[in-house]
Amino acid sequence: MADDKKNRGNPDRYLISFKEKWEFAYAVKQLKKKAADATTQEAKDALTAAARKISPSEGRKKIMREALKKLKG
Repeated sequence: MADDKKNRGNPDRYLISFKEKWEFAYAVKQLKKKAADATTQEAKDALTAAARKISPSEGRKKIMREALKKLKG
């Protein structure tokens, strides 16, 4: 039986792998660009808290949006 070609998920580029140091560091760098007054540690904490609140499989944009809210609010 053939796979259903219409039922496709998002590619991995839309996810953040928290196991890979370079991916996490890149996400922190992108977050710091948007919230320039935040320290690196604050950005890391906000990103980690956002990932715990939102499933990492829901995507990079959703996690980054939530982390940015935590930094600004």
